[in-house]
Amino acid sequence: MSYHFDEAAGSLSPETSHPRFVALAPESFYSATDEFAPFGSDDGNDVLRDMEAWYEQRDPGVDPEGFLDDLLEGWAFDLPDDVLDFPDDRLLALAADGSAEARLVAVGQACIAAAVGQLKIEGVVSPSMQIRGRAGVRVLRCLYTDTARHPAWPHRADALRGIELVERLLTRARDEP
Repeated sequence: MSYHFDEAAGSLSPETSHPRFVALAPESFYSATDEFAPFGSDDGNDVLRDMEAWYEQRDPGVDPEGFLDDLLEGWAFDLPDDVLDFPDDRLLALAADGSAEARLVAVGQACIAAAVGQLKIEGVVSPSMQIRGRAGVRVLRCLYTDTARHPAWPHRADALRGIELVERLLTRARDEP
C-alpha cells in the first residue's frame, strides 16, 4: 500500500494527497492557514505532520487510533479520559474554565485532523477514526454554537461551516467507495 505525504510542512496539495481524499475533500481542506479547516490550525497541522511520521514507522495494518491516543496523552491536557463522551451540558460546564475551553478545542481539532489525515494519507477512514473524528466534530459544534460565553464571536459562522464540511467528508468517506 502506498501512502501520500506532503513534501514540506504547509505544502498541502492534491499532488501530495491520496486520490480518494482529492475526490472527496473540498478545496478549503488544503489550507494550512484556515483555522477552521482540518489542517489549518496549529494543532491540526501538527497532528498531520506527526501522523505522517507515524505512518513512516508503523507496522502495516495498525489503526491510527493508537497514534491519536498516544498524541493526546503526550499533550497532558489534564482533561477527563472520557471527555469526548461528555454530554453537551458537561462539556460547556468544563469549558467555563477558560483554559479548559482551549484544551477542548485542541482535542476536538486533533480528533478531526487525525481522521481526515488518515483519509489524506491512506485513502480510508477506519471505523475507529470515524468515531473519533465525529467526536471531535460534536465537541467543537457544542463549543462553537454556545453563545453564552462569547455572544458576539465574529467567526462563529465560519467555524460551523468548517465543522459541517468535515462531517460531510466523514460521511462520504464512510458511504462512498
